[in-house]
Amino acid sequence: MLMMLLAFVVTIIVIVAIHEYGHYITMRWFGVRVLTFSIGFGPRILQWRSRGGTDFVISAIPLGGYVKPLDRRDCEVAPHEEDQEFSGKPPWQRIITYAAGPAANLLLAMAIYWALAVGGESGMAPVVGQVQEGSPAAQAGLAPGDEVLALEGRETRTWRELGMGLVRYAGEDRQVALRVRDEQGGERSVSLAIGAWSTDPDQDALAALGIRPRAVLPVAGEVMEGGAADRAGIRAGDRVLSVNGEPLETWVEWVEQVRAHPGESMEMEIERDGERLTVAMTPEAVEVQGETRGQAGVMVAGIREIRYGALEAVPQAASRMWDLTTMIFASIGKMITGNLSWQNLGGPITIAQVAGETASIGVVSFLTFIAFFSVSLGVINLLPIPVLDGGWIVFGFAEMVRGKPLSERFIAMSQSVGIVMVFSLMALAIYNDVMRQMI
Repeated sequence: MLMMLLAFVVTIIVIVAIHEYGHYITMRWFGVRVLTFSIGFGPRILQWRSRGGTDFVISAIPLGGYVKPLDRRDCEVAPHEEDQEFSGKPPWQRIITYAAGPAANLLLAMAIYWALAVGGESGMAPVVGQVQEGSPAAQAGLAPGDEVLALEGRETRTWRELGMGLVRYAGEDRQVALRVRDEQGGERSVSLAIGAWSTDPDQDALAALGIRPRAVLPVAGEVMEGGAADRAGIRAGDRVLSVNGEPLETWVEWVEQVRAHPGESMEMEIERDGERLTVAMTPEAVEVQGETRGQAGVMVAGIREIRYGALEAVPQAASRMWDLTTMIFASIGKMITGNLSWQNLGGPITIAQVAGETASIGVVSFLTFIAFFSVSLGVINLLPIPVLDGGWIVFGFAEMVRGKPLSERFIAMSQSVGIVMVFSLMALAIYNDVMRQMI
């Protein structure tokens, strides 16, 4: 619970701070005086004033934030402050200011994706283990041992990439084209019907389509120099067949055996280049969270490390950010048209749970979630709903077309409608959260 709350607070603070800073910096560029920069709402926990006269605030309820400029619509403006007042600035400057918040969120996501691309991400190759009889996968002609190389022309190097690719088609009862390679190296194209999953995206995609990933085999990948496996003569590519006479089928089984025998000799039968050998290995004893475990010093085979150079990572990060942005816009459109259920909308409870889960998995997973949530916040704020940034952008363009400001009465009425819409969406998201907890 503590991990979940901490991860949630960190996520909100980072994403909201970046969003509001986008507004803040553009206001300062255009000579607008900023009165308050707040992260959160409610009682103020921490506050300080900058030399420019802006009150920077951290408040008790971390569910958003705001930047308050000098604006004659909600405060008095002295004659000598007219040039620092926001509503009097040209429409194009106000449009840029409102767009800067979502833009900052997209840039944050791109920066995270760039860092992950440079640092490297790993994942299992999308190789099919079993195909359920009569399932969409079976009807498409997928078979055990097939590796999915591409989905609709997009390369799928890991199961994660394949899963993210399928999400683009959530809510669509259609066929998707897969390029696959069999165990003999032959490539072919198949057409997979995804309706069994896409009409109910909450279910596991692979299970719904009748696909079970191939189990991770007990095959050695990179062997750590000087480690227990290296001293025993184990090489990359060796497959462990048995330990102390007990047959092994999966990597997990081998890991369990190694961990259970710290400092104890283990007799293992391995297969190397079609030949069976017997080796003895004594796992090193290591302390992990107060528990003594055995360690072999070997990585699993089949893990793909995807890494780019600093320059190569820029277009890769931009492409990943753009794909996610268009996917979220498309998902919103599908909800409006009814192709995707509004039950997929999540609120603060869902955000907190996912933040906690990804943080517990590791830094890479948590950063990936922050990037996803940052793009989501940016996209939602660009929707043409009054009170959101997108609504104010529309008002700005309307003012430019008309050549004069919109009436205050019209803006006030639109704001009222926008508030009702936003609070309705929030209520629906919270309701969905509660129902998920009950289920």
